[in-house]
Formats: sequence, C-alpha cells, structure tokens
Amino acid sequence: MLDQVASDSLAVYAVWEPILPTDDERWARKATTLFPDFRVRSFWIATDDLGEAFQPALRLAGEPAWDVYLLYGPRTEWQGASPPAPEFFMHQLRGRLPDSLGLDGPELASAIQTILARRGP
Repeated sequence: MLDQVASDSLAVYAVWEPILPTDDERWARKATTLFPDFRVRSFWIATDDLGEAFQPALRLAGEPAWDVYLLYGPRTEWQGASPPAPEFFMHQLRGRLPDSLGLDGPELASAIQTILARRGP
C-alpha cells in the first residue's frame, strides 16, 4: 500500500501493543523493519489500553482493536478521552468487524488517495 501512495503528505503511525503471547518490545522493534518508509513512525505501547480505547470508534466489543488500518483526514482532532471514529478503516479481524471492510491493499490505497485529494490548503 505504501508503494501505491507516493504522497509525502501521508503520515503513518504503526502502533505495536501486546496482543499475542509473543508480543513484546523486542518483537515490536523487529517488526518496524516491515515498514522501511520515512512516512512511517512506529510506537510500542506495553499495554492494550490504546486498542481498548478504539473499541467504541470501531464498534468492536470483547477485544482490543488490533490489526486495524484507520484513516483520518489531516484536520481530524482527538478531543477528550475517546478517539474519533476514522473516516475509513479496514481490518484483519474476520468475523468481528464487517467482512466488507477486510484488508484489501489496493482498496486501502484508493481510500488514502481519496482523503489526500480532499486535503485543503
């Protein structure tokens, strides 16, 4: 997807948190090599608090949000304790979020380009 979106206006935040038993900071550091792109900033969070915070925004119950790809426009602001709902999202949580929004790289790239095209001055 990153190869399909050439814009320098794209900012990607990859957040790694402990979901699986093997997830730890060392693993997260290794995982950052999956995204060798200057637009990607990676973060390790030692709890699943952020994933839990995103549950209401995604209408996800029973588990933290993980393996989700959230798109926000450049003017989106996080106000208060809960994050805003994304303009668009895709996921890899089959059966727990709408199957129609299952991860599809070209479709995700297209949605990103649509949001970037709406970008104002």
